[in-house]
Amino acid sequence: MAIRFVYFDLGNVLLHFSLHRLCFQLAQLLNKPEAEVCESLFNDQRYRVYSCGETTTQEYYDEVCSTLSAKPNLDDFLNAMNDIFWTNDLIMPILKKLAKLNFPRGILSNTNDAHWSYVENAFPQIWNAFDAHRVASHKVKTLKPFREIYEAAFEEAKREIPDLQPGEVLFIDDLEGNIEGAAKFGFQTIHYVDFDSFLENYKQTNLPLPSRYKDADWKEKLQAWTIDNQPQKEESSDAPGPEEDE
Repeated sequence: MAIRFVYFDLGNVLLHFSLHRLCFQLAQLLNKPEAEVCESLFNDQRYRVYSCGETTTQEYYDEVCSTLSAKPNLDDFLNAMNDIFWTNDLIMPILKKLAKLNFPRGILSNTNDAHWSYVENAFPQIWNAFDAHRVASHKVKTLKPFREIYEAAFEEAKREIPDLQPGEVLFIDDLEGNIEGAAKFGFQTIHYVDFDSFLENYKQTNLPLPSRYKDADWKEKLQAWTIDNQPQKEESSDAPGPEEDE
């Protein structure tokens, strides 16, 4: 069945992130052991409730501070919590290609209000590539891999394509459990493990592909270009690459 809509996960698909960096930064801010900070932040019940939008950022902050017996400035807390992301530069040309062609696309992410708001402001090159169809767990009040979030995402996609069928949706995610949940709902899926394997699977979908990735030696060309353009490349992840056709 031909794909008519693509959903991207956010973390470790469009953006890389480091939980170690998050815990380290907060441990430094709070002057607490890193392991203790991680345990408080990612307490299963507390983090799940926050990611489902059942508690506010202020409430989550208050609970973590109470557990750790510390009270940093809220803005400092959020800066330490949010400054953990960086762009997945390899997938960006594909996203830009889909956006240029106005191919129907969206974000489907397990995330919280703090991270969602930060990404909106810190990564306009990603946020602006999606005119709509940004489905976040804290907004729809449910998490991947539960069926309800895929139902919400499907209904959101149907706002653009009313006759869309589940099998015409491609979902890209880095977690196997989320992929399994989406497949049970009826979506086509790609499990994002690394870019090389993702690209091979993406090519099988017949979706629009940037010219840079059509050649078998794309990696060698990209490495050569990166070496030749190192100073410019360091300035921005949006720097154009070889054979830019987005």
